[in-house]
Amino acid sequence: MQISTDLRRQGISFSGYTISTALAQLMVMVFSLLLARYFGPEISGGYTSTFAIASLTAIAFNLGLDTWLLRAGALAQDIRKTFGKILMTKAAAGTVWALLLFGIATKLRPDLYSPTLLAVCVLDVWFDSVFLTSLAVFNIERNITQYSLLILLSRGFKLIGLIVLILAGSLNLLLFAGWRALCSLIFAIIAVIILQPKLGEQAVLDIPSILCQTRSFAVSDLLANVYMQADVVILSNIKGKAATGIYSPALSLINALFVIPNAVYTYFIPSLSRWFTNNTDRFIRSSKKALLLLSTIGIVMSLAVAILGRPATDLLLGEKYALSGDLMVRLSPILFLKSVEFGFVAMLVAANKQKTRLIPQAFAAIVNVVLNLKLIPDLGVIGATAVYLTTEVILFVSYAILAINTLISLTNAGVENN
Repeated sequence: MQISTDLRRQGISFSGYTISTALAQLMVMVFSLLLARYFGPEISGGYTSTFAIASLTAIAFNLGLDTWLLRAGALAQDIRKTFGKILMTKAAAGTVWALLLFGIATKLRPDLYSPTLLAVCVLDVWFDSVFLTSLAVFNIERNITQYSLLILLSRGFKLIGLIVLILAGSLNLLLFAGWRALCSLIFAIIAVIILQPKLGEQAVLDIPSILCQTRSFAVSDLLANVYMQADVVILSNIKGKAATGIYSPALSLINALFVIPNAVYTYFIPSLSRWFTNNTDRFIRSSKKALLLLSTIGIVMSLAVAILGRPATDLLLGEKYALSGDLMVRLSPILFLKSVEFGFVAMLVAANKQKTRLIPQAFAAIVNVVLNLKLIPDLGVIGATAVYLTTEVILFVSYAILAINTLISLTNAGVENN
């Protein structure tokens, strides 16, 4: 009876976490679509280019801290102390990042990166990063009610503000970007107040120790940012805002769907980390179940986008974005590859084998940049799409080998112990 009750609670918790995360990402996706349709490829592409450079370089202060927290926080005796250390680290690194990005980007490409718009995007990215760290703490503590409420309100208010500005007929792109940044600020403050992290001198002194522990996660996030964001940055610099405005909606829709497998990934890491430490057999069983679940999710999403990508894009964005629909269909296999990758990576992170990811990620990042630089000048958005798919195949095969080897070694060790 007790086991049945526990399973029911876990099922409700997981369902609430996944549904709220998916709905929140759906609102982010609708935000991007409405903005693209309202302003058109040229103007929306300018905003996308600016936001992309801020997101791409945000590794300078994110440093893989959120992924590290999912494992370290699950094993920590006092998560509030760990949370406080991460906030202080992000504050220090974020200040340096903002100053360097603003100084370099506006001087190298003043035609592409407006100083005012870039400043707003920088604030948006930084405060949303703090908010996401807070959400990770709620997840680790399995406080799914507050997690769901905050993420839905945060994304919901951003979308409502966008709709109000569109209905008001505003053509000031800064107002749209500014509202989004303001929402990121407000909800970051609310989340931090609720969690009450332990800050102070000790948190500052522990920054070097945190940076040492998260090095492999920081490098991993850096490489992931390269092969996830480099295409938009390279495309905008070579082909301009219009091409970026066509490619970005397709990319945003595909990436937005990652939230479903990502929710499974982030939910399972704390539990898998504890089981890897305390119950190897349960770790193996749960890893296999997670892989089966994520494989099913990936197949369904890939087929859905392949069938509905073109008509959905025509309906949501109009004829100007017809090519975006074709790009979505070309990118649809990535949804299956990425979903299963999330399962492989969850196993590796929980088993404390994060460093093993770095070599395949480095290879994928190099291939991504080289091929984008080679193909985008001649093939434009079609070339960027082909490169993205190639990169994911490389990662899928590499992670599969690492994860399967991990399961085999644990299974063999269990047999020997018995």
